[in-house]
Amino acid sequence: MGAASVAGDLLELARYIAGRPEYPEAASLEELTDAAILSLSSDPPCLRPSSSSGEPGGLVRVAAPYAVIVPDLHARASLLADLLGSVSPIDPRSLIVDMILDGRLALVCLGDILNSEGAAGAERWGSVALRLGSSQGLNGLLGPEMDEEMGASLGALCLVMALKVRLGGRFHCLKGNHDNISNSSRDGDLAFYKYALEGAMGAEWFRLRYGEALMRSLRRYERLLPLVAAGNSFCASHAEPAFPLSRVDLLEYGKRPEVVGALIWTGNGEAAENAVKESLDALLGSPGAEDRALWISGHRPVSGAYALRAGGRLVQIHDPNRRQVAWIDNRAGGASGVLSLHEVAQGGGALTLLEVADPFHLDHSASRH
Repeated sequence: MGAASVAGDLLELARYIAGRPEYPEAASLEELTDAAILSLSSDPPCLRPSSSSGEPGGLVRVAAPYAVIVPDLHARASLLADLLGSVSPIDPRSLIVDMILDGRLALVCLGDILNSEGAAGAERWGSVALRLGSSQGLNGLLGPEMDEEMGASLGALCLVMALKVRLGGRFHCLKGNHDNISNSSRDGDLAFYKYALEGAMGAEWFRLRYGEALMRSLRRYERLLPLVAAGNSFCASHAEPAFPLSRVDLLEYGKRPEVVGALIWTGNGEAAENAVKESLDALLGSPGAEDRALWISGHRPVSGAYALRAGGRLVQIHDPNRRQVAWIDNRAGGASGVLSLHEVAQGGGALTLLEVADPFHLDHSASRH
């Protein structure tokens, strides 16, 4: 099968999953979950080093010349599908999917695949909460609003898992705090809510629709998700590192719940001083004062294209009101310390440049938070 055919098939699959309004059938979800678990366990050690016990570690290497970072997805499968069908900002002859397939580009998602944000999500969650408070009891979870919400969440999850299965080490999804289908409070996870009791309601809906066995499989998938992606001059995680992290910390994350929590739950202003810089030095090396390495995160929304923290060393890129992604030059000796934010058009096409973030040439006295 030619490269064009492979790219076309992958785009067709992505658009099909993103355009499917109903939640997936149990057998299909189970099969895809098993395949994603196998793929997560099969990244080569040069890309995902193992822990001392031989399990996949929590650190993945990004070796491609360029990288695209997708902030918190929150049930927006169409954003990911449209990104794949977008034109490369550096090669108008290639789509993003073409560059991924030929090894020029790595695609990294910052997690939080489940649970929609914004007015529509808030309205759905509120309607479900009202149903639960009525005489309908748990049957209120099986109404159209919850089915719609979970259909969107699981559609995004299915697309992420399908891309991992199809693309292997060219695609990584990092773990976020919403990647917790069972609403667990173990292994670094915490039960959560935003508009209503989304974590608890989503978990109970899943049990009613799919049962405990499939929930256990998805829990296995979630716990296999890596925590940090490291390129030549950047690291990325869902949340800002709460304290300085070493390579060993990340490789042994399966036995270190505090490490998991430190990379999926840290709020603005909660990180230890110098946690970002010391983590960058430990994971990428410390070449000296001219080091321009950046840490990229999502988790907390920003009001513009990005926000700077940790003295400009950390760039937050999660703007829930925009369909944006970050583009990074990951070539050795490339434009380190610079990333550009692009908006993804509905249906794909040309990416729109929103802003270029070069923290090392910005006036840090002007806060963007």
